[in-house]
Amino acid sequence: MNEEPLENALKQLQTKYSEFPFAINVQSLVDSHYDYRKVLNVDHTFHSTFDPVAHFNPLPTVFRSVDIEGPVRPHRHFRKEDVHPDYVGTFIEANNNIDRAITLMIDRQDGLCSYVNICLPDGVSEKDEDQLYEEVKFLQPYFRNAFQLALQRRMREAVAPTKDLGKFWLEQMPFSALVVDEHCCVQVMNGRAERLLGKHTNLQLGRYMRVSAKALDEATALESAIKQSIYTNTLPSPVIIRNEFGPNTLVFIQPIETQKDAPDYLSQFLARPKFCLLMVFDPTDFADVPDKMISHLLNLTPKETEVVKALTNGASTRDAADLLGISYNTARNHIANVSRRLDVGSQTEIVRLVMTTLSRYPWQA
Repeated sequence: MNEEPLENALKQLQTKYSEFPFAINVQSLVDSHYDYRKVLNVDHTFHSTFDPVAHFNPLPTVFRSVDIEGPVRPHRHFRKEDVHPDYVGTFIEANNNIDRAITLMIDRQDGLCSYVNICLPDGVSEKDEDQLYEEVKFLQPYFRNAFQLALQRRMREAVAPTKDLGKFWLEQMPFSALVVDEHCCVQVMNGRAERLLGKHTNLQLGRYMRVSAKALDEATALESAIKQSIYTNTLPSPVIIRNEFGPNTLVFIQPIETQKDAPDYLSQFLARPKFCLLMVFDPTDFADVPDKMISHLLNLTPKETEVVKALTNGASTRDAADLLGISYNTARNHIANVSRRLDVGSQTEIVRLVMTTLSRYPWQA
């Protein structure tokens, strides 16, 4: 079952009871929506009579509270007269009065249930029903264990590229880079990040490798930006980590997509791994870069270079204007010209491009 479709795992039982419909379902117990449904041993009549009245199916109500540690006989949890008459007339009576069933419960979590419902046609004796129940009871632990093993395997596969291949790719980045989860805990980081976090004044690694800022407001902003990136799959504004003795550090955050290739009946139960990439630009790495080099590499004028260098040191547009003794509008015009020349859409992208470009050149030599 770990690798094969669920219907293959049921093949021997399905063949033995070839007159019994076997419905393999992954269903929401909140709104009764089917995330996965496949029925064996039936023809098109079964589906054509069930689909119009599926929303009257009493099973979700039973499965919300029933003990799933053993097989379930759902018909023992409600009376036939309590079932909606349209469901009885349109579906149950049209399919050999399949008003009894034995359900092999596989998993139930967060309002989602995976199960195999074996319908018993009219005429099946209590003895045959009891025999089938015992067979399902014997098989259930194997199905449940296999299902959990398959989930764990798929989750490991989803996380592995981040932790294993991630180390290789992060080392190719010319700046401090690390991957964190939704709790800000570091999963993997490159050597530059290890060195930076080992000496940084206001960025720190705490218990459980949790990255944070020493200042409470900055720690809150960093955590909020990480959660925004992960839960909304968007790029939040960079987080500024202040440094009273020098230029500020900028943390850019980018969500990481994780791909999973799992059977449909498994995929709905897989929690999506939640990671994001932190790119940390510490201006002290570039504080002494000659203006001529910045101007040459990015094709900027001397005044534009001064404004850009102020931005990379964590200054706002107004701060840069005050620092350079120019008007706010002049500073804005310089930034607009730089954005146009570098073909970027924001001040944030200017800083990211400058930092990345400078980090690729051995200017310190």
